Amino acid sequence: MTITAGVLLSSTLAYFALRGKKRSMNTQVIEFKEALSAIMEHLARLAGGPDDHGDLKAQIRDRATSLLATHVRPDARCAFYALENDGRRLQRRGKHGDISQSPEFFTDGDRDGRDLLHAVRRRTIISIPDTQNTNGNLGINLGDDYRSAIIAPVYAGDSAQGVLIIDAPNVDAFAEVHESFVRLIACVLGATQATVVEANKPSMVGEQRGPVPDSLQTGESSAANG
Repeated sequence: MTITAGVLLSSTLAYFALRGKKRSMNTQVIEFKEALSAIMEHLARLAGGPDDHGDLKAQIRDRATSLLATHVRPDARCAFYALENDGRRLQRRGKHGDISQSPEFFTDGDRDGRDLLHAVRRRTIISIPDTQNTNGNLGINLGDDYRSAIIAPVYAGDSAQGVLIIDAPNVDAFAEVHESFVRLIACVLGATQATVVEANKPSMVGEQRGPVPDSLQTGESSAANG
């Protein structure tokens, strides 16, 4: 009876632990969906050419980097560097976490800048399990000797827009992070950065885009339609 009670107790605890884990995962999924929906709503507004498009872009970049960092690890940091100066410089345009030791600019005049620009041209997401033991490969992080990182090129179609950098304090901290999640945020940032705000606003719902045919004004059918 003691053994049976012990088995039942262990099974019950495992069951409730599993339910708690599922509930926690469901909560995380809901939070992620809500945060992503808010970002996409901002992106839709941006495509409409608002007057505050500069502030809107900044909000999207900060929200996207924050969403990525907080959902991969609680101690992760993230920064987006936009490609500027004819493709010769990367400037920080969005961030999450304390990255005071990270430069605001990477250029083709410094080693890390050249490595990042080369990573952008390769268009491949690069995972760095240990930034201090890379065997000559890419070993860039956001400062403070963080030990693992992910480098993700940011594109809009075939047009390079910049690079996304995520890092964490421990070695191999991103082993369970799925590449598609990083690519999703990179796509959002690419679309944001590439959006050109036009001077002409789009037509409102129900607004006619051209002259109305006489047949439609009078309700008469055209001869061609019988």
